[in-house]
Amino acid sequence: MSTASILVPYVVAAAAGCGVGAVLAGALSGGQRRLAAARMEEAEHRVRALEADLRVAQRVTAEAGAGRESLDSEHRRVCAELDKASDELRRRDERERELRVALQAECRKVTELRNELADRAEQMVRTHVQLRDTENELGVVRIGSDVVVDQINRLEHERDELGRVVAELRRELAQLEATGSRRAPPDCSLVDC
Repeated sequence: MSTASILVPYVVAAAAGCGVGAVLAGALSGGQRRLAAARMEEAEHRVRALEADLRVAQRVTAEAGAGRESLDSEHRRVCAELDKASDELRRRDERERELRVALQAECRKVTELRNELADRAEQMVRTHVQLRDTENELGVVRIGSDVVVDQINRLEHERDELGRVVAELRRELAQLEATGSRRAPPDCSLVDC
C-alpha cells in the first residue's frame, strides 16, 4: 500500500474537523465560545500538524516514486540482460546438442573404420600366411623342378652317350658286314643298362 493512500484518510479527517469547528464556533455562545475557540485552536494546531505530516508524506512518496522509477529502470535492464543471457544459454545448449549429435556420428564412423581396419589387418595376415605358404610351395616346386631338370640333363647325357655307343656299334657292324666276318657282339658293360 502506498504512502499517499495511507494519508488520504487523515487529510479528509482534517478537512472535516475544520468544517465542524467552524460550525460549532458560530453556534456556541460565550463560554462555550471560549471552549470552542480552545478546541478550534487545538483543531487548527492538529490540522497544521496533519498538513506537515502530509507534506512529509508527499516528499517521501516523491522520493519513493523516484526510487521506484530507478528500481523499475534497473529491473528492466536486468530483465533485458537476463533475456539476453537466456537466449545465449539456449544457443549454447542447441550448439552443444548439435555437437553431441556430430560427436556420436563421428564415434560411429571411427568404430566402423576401426572394424574395417581390423578386418583388413586380418585379411593382410591371412594373405601374408597364404603368400608364405605359396612361397614355400614355390620353393618346393623349384627344388623339384631343379631335380627334374638335373635328371633330364642326366638322362639326355645318358641318351647322348647311348646314341654315341649305338652309332659306334653300327659302324662296327657295318664294317663287319663289309668285311664279311662276324665278330662277337660288343660288350654292353660300357653302357649303363
